[in-house]
This record gives sequence, structure tokens and C-alpha cells, in this order.
Amino acid sequence: MMKVLALQRVSHVAADALSLSVEARVTEALDYLTDQGQLVYAAIAENHDRAHAALNWADVLILSKHSSQAAVEIATQARKRGLRVIYDVDDWIFSFPSYSNAKKMSRQLDAIQALIGLADVVTVANKNLYAGIKEYCEHPVLLPNGMYVEKYIPEKRGWENAESDPPRIVFTNADLIKVHNSKEVLLRVLQDFFHLHPEYTLDFYGDPFPEIFSLPFLHYTSRKQYADYVQSLIAGNYAFSITPLGGAEDAESLFFNSCKNPFKYLNYGTARVAGIYSRSPIYEDCIEHERTGLLVDNTYEAWLSAMESMAADAQLRRDIRERAYQDVHDRHHIRFSAEVLTSVLTN
Repeated sequence: MMKVLALQRVSHVAADALSLSVEARVTEALDYLTDQGQLVYAAIAENHDRAHAALNWADVLILSKHSSQAAVEIATQARKRGLRVIYDVDDWIFSFPSYSNAKKMSRQLDAIQALIGLADVVTVANKNLYAGIKEYCEHPVLLPNGMYVEKYIPEKRGWENAESDPPRIVFTNADLIKVHNSKEVLLRVLQDFFHLHPEYTLDFYGDPFPEIFSLPFLHYTSRKQYADYVQSLIAGNYAFSITPLGGAEDAESLFFNSCKNPFKYLNYGTARVAGIYSRSPIYEDCIEHERTGLLVDNTYEAWLSAMESMAADAQLRRDIRERAYQDVHDRHHIRFSAEVLTSVLTN
């Protein structure tokens, strides 16, 4: 049976946390393929003292957005030992917008290009990355995002989605808030909504941002491992979620944002949480407005109106959460990712 080594790393935007991309993009699919009896895998950190020795066990090495010299050395050894090397990219990692905490230095860019050169196959997460990365890699492979839905919600289990009382809204954000020109607008919307609806609270998962102290209704929860985070969303019985992301109004970061992935929609859909999303390309491509989510312009009026509509209409929330769940299960299930990954691992 094929043996796969998944190399873990620290986050690019939170130095004390493991990468969520490795879990969402790599080990999620490997879990599915393991359960299907197609392979076995192990995950090890790139800085672990046994990382090089683990290559003796493996047939394939998978890296995800790694950018360290340690990863280059491991990939170099893997090639020398005859392992197949896969390098996965799910963000535009060659530069970052002004809102981000992550800043690429020249030696990291050199490492990324070295890893691309060492890889037998470079996989990318979406069509914009596929087009953009051809400057660095001639033949990338599109590996779609997916959710191993039944890992979190067994198909035979009944579903009771009684919303929490008092009601709660969920907001997830790694790095800093991903809007630039409309950041103050978003903060004012939150302050006004929660002033009008003091019965609501806002649960926040992710990395702290400077403005967090201006939001007294926000309950901060630090980063969780990916599977624990999804289970927390399921257990939260949230009324709805909010997902701001810069759109056309943030021209400087529009390309970077268009290379991101709609994992928040996939996570919230799996957890049956109705969502409001910025009208940004990655969400416009996968969400049907007023059916699987609400898409809004990044204006005060649009965001406040959407939040008021969600808060006032329980039937709207129920309809959106059920349609979103079905959409994720039918169109964004991990089986599609696993099918592509299988071909990459073996061909």
C-alpha cells in the first residue's frame, strides 16, 4: 500500500500555530483516502528531528506552501531517495497585500521557487492560482478544495439544529481583517448591529487583530486545529456567520483575494451555519445569492441590511443553512479532491 508523508509547518501569519492549509488541503483528503483503504499516511513537522528519517518509510512527500530552507533540504533528500514530491499551493504566496501580517522575504521566495523546481507535480486550489502560477510552473494541476463531510457529521445521524439561546453569530479570520478601504465601515456595522441587538454575541475564531478591543460584544477564541474548529462550528448552533473580504473596492489586494479559497463557506455549509459573505470573486463563484448564502457589497448599508435580514427571518436562516449543507455535500465533497490527488500521487 502506498505510504505518504505529509510535511507540516508553522502558519505564515501566526508564528506560534500550525498551518491550517496543510490540514484543510492535504490531510483532509489523505484521511478520506485512508478510510477508503487506498493509502496510509503520516504527518510530521518540517523542523522535527525525525523528519529526514521519515523519508525512509515513505513513497511520496507532500508539502503545502512551505517556504523554509528546512523544507528545501527535506524535499532534496526525498528526490535523492526516489520519492515522488508534491507541492501544493492554495494562496498567492509570492507577495502579500498591505492588510496582511505575512511578509515574504527574498530567502523565502527563493525557497518557494526551489521547492517548485524540486516537485514532480505542483497542485493549485483554484483557476486564478492556476493561471498566475504558470509564471513559475509550466504545468500545474488543479486540485479542488473539499470537505470530508461525514467525518464531522455521520450520514445516519439525525440533525437537530436548534439555534443557541441567546443567539450567537460566528466570525472566523486568520491574519488581520481582510478588507482595507471598508474596514472602518465593517467595524461601524458591527458596533451598530450589536447595539440594536444586545441579545446577540459574536464568537470569533482566529488571530487577534488591533480593533478587537473596540468590540466588547466579541468573544475571542484562539486558533484551533482544523478538525476541532469544524466540530466547534457544528456544536455552536450559530444563528448565522459573517465573512468579510475585500472586493472590487480594494483594487490593490483584489488579485491576492481572488486566489484565496472559499473554505469558510465550505466549513459553515458543513456545519449548517447560514452565512453572509462579501461580494468578492471567490464567493461569487460558489454561492448562489439568497439560496446558499447572502452576498453583499462592502458598504455600511449592504452589510447592516443583510445582518438585519438574517436576524429577523428564521425561515431564511433555515433555508440557507440546509441548501448550503447540501451544496457542499454534492459539489464540494472531499471525494472530488481525493480523486485528483490519487492521480497526482500515482502518475
